Order: sequence, then C-alpha cells, then structure tokens
Amino acid sequence: MHRLTLDSVVEHSNRERFKAIDRYLDANREVYLGMARSIQPDTSDPDQVWARVAFAILSANAPFEAAREALDYCTQHRSQVTGDALRNYRMTPGKAKWINAIPLDPRCLARQPGESHHEQRLRLVGVPGLALTKASFAVALLDPLRADVACIDTHMQRVYLGYRGFKSLKLREYLGVESKVRGVAQRHRVSTFVAQWAIWDHARGKVTTHAIFPRGKDNE
Repeated sequence: MHRLTLDSVVEHSNRERFKAIDRYLDANREVYLGMARSIQPDTSDPDQVWARVAFAILSANAPFEAAREALDYCTQHRSQVTGDALRNYRMTPGKAKWINAIPLDPRCLARQPGESHHEQRLRLVGVPGLALTKASFAVALLDPLRADVACIDTHMQRVYLGYRGFKSLKLREYLGVESKVRGVAQRHRVSTFVAQWAIWDHARGKVTTHAIFPRGKDNE
C-alpha cells in the first residue's frame, strides 16, 4: 500500500512537471523561435559550421559560460588550441586535440543532401569529441529551426529519467527520451531541438540565448 502511494505521488509530480513545461512553452514559444532563428547558420560558410561543432565539443561536462569563453579563445587560435590554455576555461586539456582535429573545411559535417538529422548525428558520432549526446547538439546547432534531434544531457535526464547526474545512454534509451521531447515539439509546432531548448531552460530556471556564434554577412 505504501509503495502504491509513493508511486502515485511520483506520477502526480511528473504530470505536474510536464504540465508546467507545456505552460512554459505556450507562454514563450515565439521567444524560442526567435532565438533559434537568430542562430540559424549558413552551412555554406565554414566558419559558422566550425563554431557550432567546436561549441558542441567544448560544452561537454562544462558550464555554459565557460564553454562560451573557451569558444572565443578557440576561434582566435583556430588549429593552434592548447590544452594549457583550455584549463583556464575549466576545460579538460584533451579537448584541444579534438578542436584542432575539426576539418579545415568543416562543411562536410553539415547535413548532406538526402540525409536526415538522425543520419547526420550517427555520422558525427565518429568525430573526435562528439559522442551521441554532443553529436546531437552539434546537429541541432547546425539547423536549430528544423533539427529533429535533442541533446539529452544531465538536465534533460533529470527531467525525464530522474537521474541526478549524467549517465551514458544506449541508443535505444536515448531515442526513447528523445521521442518524449518530440511529442512536446509536435504539440507546440516547433522543432525537436527548440522544444528541448525550452525544456532545458525550464529545468535550469534561466533563459540561455546561445547568441554566441559569429554571424554570416547575410545576418549582420
């Protein structure tokens, strides 16, 4: 009986959490679409592609602000990033090797004709520094308004799985959580990534603009 009561309390808490997420997206849908639109890259511009892939690598196991500052440094020292310098931004020194390994012309990492976002993600998993979660993030940053993928990081795992820390998910588990985010996206008529972005902010209690990338000539 006690177990049934406890399960009921947890179920009720989850329902209220997801209702709160829906209310948040109802109230802020246009804000998130606007933010996504402002960082939608021109993937024919190698600098814009490079910055998004680099940030996906830098943001792994790191605070957002530290990753943003590290991106500024890496952009200024492209192909010559050092581990000692990255330590100043609370980064694992080994990320320097991964950042320097990004192709000189990274447009090959953008979505190719006929390729789905999921197929692109699986291809990017082979890029040094991009496991499934951050490969998903890179795909999302390269097409935020349309990306049908979500970055299931620590905050998202807490929302949907109740985990208190990050756990590496098998592909099937990852896609299971992602499908729940996709359901939110479909209800609110936004991309899966935009829904994840809003859920992520809601879980953290603050809005993050991601307005950190170099802008192409057409967007200046």
